[in-house]
Amino acid sequence: MNEEFDDIERLIIKEFEEFLSDVEIHGFSGDTTWTFQLKKRLAQLGDRLGYKVSVGGLGEDFAGEWMYDVVWFVEDEDGCLIKVPLIVESEWDKKYSGIKYDFEKLLIGNAERRLIICQAKGSEIENLFIKLENAIVKFQENKNDRFLIAVLNCNTDDEFHYRTFTKN
Repeated sequence: MNEEFDDIERLIIKEFEEFLSDVEIHGFSGDTTWTFQLKKRLAQLGDRLGYKVSVGGLGEDFAGEWMYDVVWFVEDEDGCLIKVPLIVESEWDKKYSGIKYDFEKLLIGNAERRLIICQAKGSEIENLFIKLENAIVKFQENKNDRFLIAVLNCNTDDEFHYRTFTKN
């Protein structure tokens, strides 16, 4: 499951690491604030990369939330959707049963890559990675799907653990 990160994944990870630095500087706290800040960073990154972005709660700069927490997309000159480079779901429930629902939305999605943002106790992070990988492997659709999993260590709130996985 621990494949090499691609260029887009490295940019996403860089944004998350910069966010963690800003948490200390600005004192961001609480799931709602963290969700807003991470969605904002992902939306701005998608915009910088030249994608249209759908995300809720960020005002007129981006399209409103559409199906997922964040969507990067490309339309042709007629406004027809032609490509979805990224779909994102976030879930701050610390239990797999809470994360599972949002993760399954990514399983059925059609995009170049998918990102789940979640949290777990430090001692449970590896087990969460295993459960998510098993869900990917067992899902019978969408070969070659690529997933980036970002798990915050909720014991410390100062580090994300990342894995990427491409379904064969």
